[in-house]
Parts: sequence; C-alpha cells; structure tokens
Amino acid sequence: MKIKLTIISLLLIANDLFGQELYINTEPASLIPKGTKVIRFHYHNIFLNETNEPSSQSPGRVFIPSISYGISKKIMVSASLQVSNNPFDIEPNSGFNGFKLYSKQRLISTDKKNYHTRLSSFIKYANHGKWNSPNYKFITNNYDLDFQDSGVEVGLIVTQLINKLAVSLTSGLAAISNKTSDGSYNDKSFNTIHNSISAGYLLFPRKYKSYKQTNFNIYIEYLTSSILSKSYPLRYDRFMSTFAPGIQFIIMSRSRLDFSYKIRWNDRPKEFVVKLTYIIF
Repeated sequence: MKIKLTIISLLLIANDLFGQELYINTEPASLIPKGTKVIRFHYHNIFLNETNEPSSQSPGRVFIPSISYGISKKIMVSASLQVSNNPFDIEPNSGFNGFKLYSKQRLISTDKKNYHTRLSSFIKYANHGKWNSPNYKFITNNYDLDFQDSGVEVGLIVTQLINKLAVSLTSGLAAISNKTSDGSYNDKSFNTIHNSISAGYLLFPRKYKSYKQTNFNIYIEYLTSSILSKSYPLRYDRFMSTFAPGIQFIIMSRSRLDFSYKIRWNDRPKEFVVKLTYIIF
C-alpha cells in the first residue's frame, strides 16, 4: 500500500511539473525528477518531392528512440539514436544515421499556486550523416542538429506556467560542423543562432481530480534559425522558420502521445511528427 501511494504521489508531482509544458518540438525549462527515466520513440515523415527537393526519390522517414534520466534536481541528460531511409536513393535503403546527446541544467526555479517560472541552460551535441554524401541532406539550406546536421549547441530556456497556459522561450548558439556539404553550399563549418517560442494550453480535464484522467493539450510552436557566418552566400536564405501546431494526450500521467505538423517557410518540405513517451519512476 505504501509503495502504491508513493508511485501515485510521484505521478502527481510529474504531472504538476510538466502538464501543458511538455512541448512536442522543443524542450521546456523544467527537468524530469531525480531518478526518473523517460523513454521516447519519435517518427518523422518529411514530405519531399520534385518541387521542394528536386533529387528526392521518396519521402524522408526518420525513426528516433531516446532515453532521458534525471541525475539530480538540477541536472538531466538524454541520448538518442537515429535510423532513417535515404530518400535520394532510387533503391530502398535505410540504416543507422547518427546520434544526439543532450543535457539540461536548472538555474532558477520559482513556484506559486498554479504558477511557476523555470530558467535552465542546455548543451547539445549531434553527429548525423550516414547518408551525408556531397549531394545529400533531408532538407538543403536548412540547419537542424536534431535530425540532419552535426555540431554543438548551447543556450538558455525560460518557461512560464500560468494556470492552464505554459509559454516557453529558447535561444541557442550552434557551431555546425558537417563532414560534407549538402551540395548547395560548403556548410562544413559555420555558426547559427536558433530561437523558438512555444505555447501549450490544457483543454481537458477542466478540473484535475485523479492521475488516471487523460489530459488533452494543444500546442503552437514557432522555431527560427539564422546563419551568422558572413561567408554564407547571399543567394541562399540566411533565415529559416517553422510553424508547428500540435496536439497531445497524457495518459495515466505516465504515457504521452504527440502529433505535430511542421510547416516550413519558403516552400521547404513539410513534416508530420508522431511521438510516444513513457515515464519510468
């Protein structure tokens, strides 16, 4: 009985910490509790075609399993692998396509009833590119360490929760260090700045009574990336942006099912994202 009550208490704490700030395409400033493990499975379908990527033969399909762990109240770490197809190959071809390491550190935390503020720093290292031949990336002239580029990024996240609304701002500086060019520009080494604003709202339940209730959250996220290197050719876009609405179901305060549709600026490929998350206390 005592063990059962402890588990229920932990689940309620986790729900209170995250709720509508469990963003689909960005990280909140909140950390997972100490000793908690979070397992995620991501599926990304990138709608490539002759118009947005002339040499593509099929949509890009990316599968990313990941695990996160709360080391302490102030530090969490995560690691992910990537398996993908090569959409530029006429013959079906898929395999391991890289990995990502991530760490988040809590700097400031304030709590009041139905209100809290979090400020955290993060560091990210990514190494992608099994298929990164001189003429290949999923999306050319688009730089994203989460699924197609290699390098290091450091930054800050601030998240504000007010009742059922959670808003988060992220800003990071990345050093891109790809092994090869994507075919349109020698993008082996340069810097980018990444910014995002994410908002989540809890629609249901109207009143929280039990950890067994299913939560339904809606999200709107806006992500941008800007090239800082002066040598980057003017004929290519230095600014890239993505608008990403999404919905989320939190089941038994332990499992999450996310859906998001990413709309990229300037007719770049759109993307459908599905994420399944499971918490282990």
